[in-house]
Amino acid sequence: MSVAAPNSGESVHANRKHDEMTTPPLTRITHRPLQGKTDAMRLRQFLIDTYTCMGREFNWETRRWEGSYWCVTDAELADPNWGANTHLWENAEGAVIGAAIPDGSGDLALQIHPDYRPLEDEILDWAEIHLTALNEAGQRRLIVWAFDWDTARQQRLAHRGYVPHGEWCFHHRRRAVSDPVPQVSVAEGYTIRSVQPIEADVERWIACTNITFGQSFPPEMHRNFQLYSPSHNYDLHIVAEAPDGTFAAFAGLTVELINRFATFEPVGTHPDHRRKGLARAVMYEAMRRLQALGTADTVYVANWGTADAGQLYAAVGMQHYATFTIWEKIFI
Repeated sequence: MSVAAPNSGESVHANRKHDEMTTPPLTRITHRPLQGKTDAMRLRQFLIDTYTCMGREFNWETRRWEGSYWCVTDAELADPNWGANTHLWENAEGAVIGAAIPDGSGDLALQIHPDYRPLEDEILDWAEIHLTALNEAGQRRLIVWAFDWDTARQQRLAHRGYVPHGEWCFHHRRRAVSDPVPQVSVAEGYTIRSVQPIEADVERWIACTNITFGQSFPPEMHRNFQLYSPSHNYDLHIVAEAPDGTFAAFAGLTVELINRFATFEPVGTHPDHRRKGLARAVMYEAMRRLQALGTADTVYVANWGTADAGQLYAAVGMQHYATFTIWEKIFI
């Protein structure tokens, strides 16, 4: 089975060797906090454009950013300063060329245009002042992420005193949308269907995802994601409904139309309904619907390197092609 779909990136990446000789001069570059929905959409477009430029995952994909910005409480969305903890870097023309997104305590999601790789040092300088946090030992630290193929990022981090933790990583996986999707039987009494735009489904979705991931999100967070995320599609958010009407498993799929790829997020099964093949069934149903739409060539998913989810994803044909590893710096 081939998963080297269009824009898979290896050959494209090999041709994109940016250094100080080819990079635009880092003059007249400014940075500021993100300000409202307009900036959020500009950052979303930046992520789309940099994927086009690189031909592969390099920065966050749009689903990751949309979940970060729109899957939030009503109070957060109503706050005029919501999102201001994300910092944008812009060139002289006002185009977004980089961003620092806090992705948890002491966790920097560094986004950069590939033509401006040296700007990573300035973003790291800013993050080391503003985004560090204390670890369990009371030490100030910052973590940053690097793909295994991104030697430029790895060398930069090593030079600055960051150390990789190979066991702290995500395995990125993909599958060609055109690959055949097997027909599987569904456990007796369960129904596979899409999420409906009704309050009852919002509450069922949140109840199932909360217990699956050990969270305590209120229903309004998912409702806001449904209402405001530009990529959300009810028909591609698939659930297995249990005989009692509760949700037993789920798989959300979003599509980035410009670069023709889709992303699974989230995927899971309620602890009381595992070992029934339900997660596989909802993923396959989402894949079939994606094939029918014809809007994507590749589907992606990522799992924590030590998580059992990797076995599920491998079983449904999602092949591991890249590793995204944490690099950590302790500040004395």
